[in-house]
Parts: sequence; C-alpha cells; structure tokens
Amino acid sequence: MNALKRHTQLTTRQLKLGLTVLVRQNLVYHNSEGSDTHYEANIDAAYALVRSGKILEIAEERFGSVAAEIMGQLVLLGHAKISDIIAELNKNHEPHANGNSNETNGATNGNGVHSYPSGQLNHTLIQLLEEGFIQPVGQNMFRSPTDSYNAVEKALLQDSYGGATRGTKQKDELRMRIRGQLQELRAQVPNWKPVGYNRSSTNGHTNDIASKRRRLSHSGGATNGYDFGDDESSKLDGNLVLRINHEKCTVFMRNRRLVELANSRIGVTTSYIYAELLRLMAEQIPRCRPDPRIDDAVDDADGPSIIITTQELTDALSKTINVSTGIGKATSQKIDTSRLDKLQNGRKRKAQDEAEVEGVASSDEESEDDHKPFTNGNGHAMDVDEDDPFSDQPGANTSKRAVTFKDRDRTPPPTESRQARMMHVMSHLQLLAADDCQLLRKCGARQMGEWTVDFERVIDRLRESELDSIIYENFGQIGHRLVRVMRKMGKLEEKHIAKLALIKQQDSRTTLVNMQMHGMVDIQEVPRDTGRMIVRTIHLWFCDEDRVTSLLLDRTYKAMSRCLQRLDVEKRRKANIIALSERTDVQGQEEAFLRPEQMNQLREIRAKEEDLLGQICRLDELVGIFQDY
Repeated sequence: MNALKRHTQLTTRQLKLGLTVLVRQNLVYHNSEGSDTHYEANIDAAYALVRSGKILEIAEERFGSVAAEIMGQLVLLGHAKISDIIAELNKNHEPHANGNSNETNGATNGNGVHSYPSGQLNHTLIQLLEEGFIQPVGQNMFRSPTDSYNAVEKALLQDSYGGATRGTKQKDELRMRIRGQLQELRAQVPNWKPVGYNRSSTNGHTNDIASKRRRLSHSGGATNGYDFGDDESSKLDGNLVLRINHEKCTVFMRNRRLVELANSRIGVTTSYIYAELLRLMAEQIPRCRPDPRIDDAVDDADGPSIIITTQELTDALSKTINVSTGIGKATSQKIDTSRLDKLQNGRKRKAQDEAEVEGVASSDEESEDDHKPFTNGNGHAMDVDEDDPFSDQPGANTSKRAVTFKDRDRTPPPTESRQARMMHVMSHLQLLAADDCQLLRKCGARQMGEWTVDFERVIDRLRESELDSIIYENFGQIGHRLVRVMRKMGKLEEKHIAKLALIKQQDSRTTLVNMQMHGMVDIQEVPRDTGRMIVRTIHLWFCDEDRVTSLLLDRTYKAMSRCLQRLDVEKRRKANIIALSERTDVQGQEEAFLRPEQMNQLREIRAKEEDLLGQICRLDELVGIFQDY
C-alpha cells in the first residue's frame, strides 16, 4: 500500500476506493503476508473485458435476453450477490423521470413498468451456473496462481520435508503433492445447488424443448409451458456471490469458431450436429488450456479423454434439425466405411514418422472416388445427382455467416425412424472425420460409433490456415507457396526452394528478402569449412512458425491498443455531445431533444465507435486462434 501511494501520489482514501473497484472486477490480485498486503495485476481478466460483448452474445443465443442482462450486470459489477443482481435488474426497468421505460422481455404490471418474475431470474441463473457461464466466488480466486503455488510449496516444505528436499525423488514427490493440493484449492468453491435440487427439472437441452424455450425467450415473457413460480426446492441463496467464468466462456468461443469452420468447409446441417457434439463435450471441459502446474499431463496424445457416441448425440440433438439434408446421395452399397479407418490410420502413421511422409499419398493426392461417401460442401466431391441443391462447384470458397440457434428452421422436419436418424447423424460425423482439418476422430464402434475431438490438432490446422491467409494477403501467391514448401521440407537453400516451388530464382529471392524484413522467414548461415568465407557458406531459409505466431500476437495487441486509443481521442473530441446524449431525460429520444447538427455529430461518433470496436473484435479472433484456443 505504501509503495502504491508513493508511486501514484494518491491519497489513502482514493487508493483504497480504487483498489476496491479493481479487486471487485478481479483486475487485481491481493495476498496478505503478516501486516503487509501485496497487489498484482490480473492481465487475463483485463483482456477478458474485450470479449464481454461476445460472451453476452453467446449467452443470449443459448438462453435468451434475460441471461444476457444477467451477464451484463456481472460485467459491470465484477462479482455480486444474487440479491444485488436481481435488484439491479429490477432497478434498470423502473420508469425514467420522463415517464418512459425500457421495453423488456418480462411481465408488465398495471403501471406500465416491465419486470422479470423472480422465478424466471432464478431459473436463468441456474441454467448459467449449470453450463458454467457463471460460477460462485471462492476465497482463493483473489490470490494469484503464483502466490497460491508458493504458499502451498512453503507449507509442504516446512511440514513434510524439514524446509528443503533432498534428491530427485523427493522433488518429484513434492511436485505431485503440490499439484494435488492446488487441484483441491481450485475445487473449493461454495456449493450453489439448493437442497433437493434436481437438474432434470431445469435442464433445457433435451431435444426440441431447449430451442423452443430459447426462441420464446427472445420474443416474449411466456415460455413453453414452464412455470416460473417460486419453487423453494430450487431457489438459490440470495447471499451467494457470483462472477463470470471467463475460462469456460473461452471454451464456448472456441466451439463457436470451430462450428463456423465446419459450416464453411462442409455445410450448415453438419455444423448444427457438430455444434451439439461440442456442447456435449464442453460439459466436461472446464478450460481450453490446462495449467501445467496444476492439471495432469496427457501422456497419450491420441487417448480420447471425452467420448460421445452416435446414439448419445442423436438423443441430444434437437428434433427441429432435419439431419437428412446436406448429405450426398448414395446407396448403402456404395458406402465403404473402411475408407475412414484407413484415412485415420494414415494420419497416425504420418504423425509418428515424418520421414515417411514423402512416400505416402496425402489426402489431396487421393482419387476423387475415395472421398465420395464422406465429403460434401465447398471444394469437395460428392456422388450426387446433377440437380442436388447441396452440391457446389469444386474449389469454390464461398463465405458463410456464423451459425446460431436462431438460424434453425422453425418448420419441423418429416418424422423418421430413430435408426434412420442415427444413420444420417453418423453420415454427418463421417464427413467431419474425413475433412482435412481433422474436425473429428472416430475412436470406437460402440452405439454406432464413438467420436472425440482432438482440439489441439484442430486448432493447429486452424492456426496454420490463418497464418497462410495472412501471408497470402501480404506477400501474394509466391510468398504463400514458398512458406508452404519450407513448412513441409524444413530448411532449404534458395535455389532448392525456387526449384520445388516452380518459381524463378530471382522472384523467390525478392519475396524471401521481403518476408525476412517483416519477420515471416529467417536465414541461417552454415560455413562449409573453418575459413567461414562468404563464398564457402550455405544460406538456409526456414520459417519458424512459433516465432511468427509470437510476432503476429505482438502486432495484434499493438493494433488493438491503437484502436482503443483512437476511440478515446474521438470520444474526447465529441465529449459534449456524448454527455448530452447520456442524460436520462434524453436517452431514447435523441431526435426529439437534439438539433439536426448535433444528431449528425452523434451518429458520426457512434459509427466510428462501431467500426473501431468491430475491428477490435476481429483482432481478438486472431488472439484466440494463436494463443487462447
């Protein structure tokens, strides 16, 4: 505290008020040792504020506008008690001084004031807690991971090892005991489940019930026969403190990005099925990247930790999705599922022994007939009729918009047998497994197939694709081809690169030098003898993807920072207009109170703000792909 006071030149009262707000927002860790309290910035929570808009959007797609408002209150308050959240929501829907009130998705009393039933808020909070969007606040969450690790290590050394370890065996044992205690500390959170709580009574993910409730929550206060009355058996404690679980929200954002990838590569219906599979897997995934000091390492990279069967996926899939669409037309005699097993076995051999890659045909070199049972969508061949509306021209790269629950066809599909529906779902899963991005992997045959997602491999392919796009946009087709050659062959001389890429050596030299100046490739000098003469030196070009990724991340952060700085400058220029529009008696009626020139200035600053924030969101996608996912 004294050091902060000396460096900031603030009074004690100002410093305490500022630290209180920062701690409540989880932007600052604190740890007390004796009479001193140490503070540390939480950069992860600070960056999570950039993603607050995406988090609210995902929550609204899943659970409706009520959930989005609850999440919005937690974004503003940091962490808060349930009673305070409900009070703030009801306060926001009170009539303004001018007699106007916000239109909301709730019940309306006789005075024209919109409010939410307490049972509806309680039900939505339970849904958010079940899915992991929010979590109860524990005491250990206010201490940094480093402080927690040091405290546990210090206690174990003093209690069990006499202050120090001796030998490698004791060090490994200490490391395992620290990991176990840190896992226990992370699990020490207040129990939010009421006495007599039954998840089946509040679970909204069975068949078409979830989608109906989701749709109705957007359009009105009524629900699909669900009674939002005060049920004491499932009523949450009003003193329970909640906050947003940013680690779990990152999992949902990763799933959303993978669904968009499946939609662009295969098709809309397949992406719906992939989204449901990822949702089932997300129930068992607390975070995208495990902490190496806490979480156990996975010895077998191919060992599936989470398995979803075709039968489980079919039962959980909404009945409003017509799974018979988006699949190539072929009879059962023409479908050879052994091709999928051969393809996956070939991928395993390729990953185990890179030296034998050149002798094995890649997926791009296989014949078109080999992919007929498993592929459709853009750039893939299918055995379909000429008038099939789902067939696209090979190589077409049509962009598709993001898939949300609102996109589902409201018209119920024709009834079909459960076995036929499972066969259609399995066909979609085979499409995902046969894709070059390895969106899915088959790991068993129980219940018509067991499936898992190797997230690390999929994100690596997604990262590689994004990196290729950036290089192609900045250095053209020649630069893209050179990088792909170096990625496959490793370090090469300039003449060998030009020969393999089928490019003139002069053109390749110019592009390589340009890419080196921007940090995309690098060069290594290897002398032929001890003389180290320039004419007796081999110059090897290579592309270090880890270094390039780190460089792109640094530039992305700088670009986001400049966008925020520019937004601050633009707002300060129009500070008077913004302050006038934020008055409570002007909000919602700007055109009635502001002059035409003032309205033009307000529209201009809002358009600039929208453009800059949109650019920040696009840059955040790169950060997620290159680091967080």
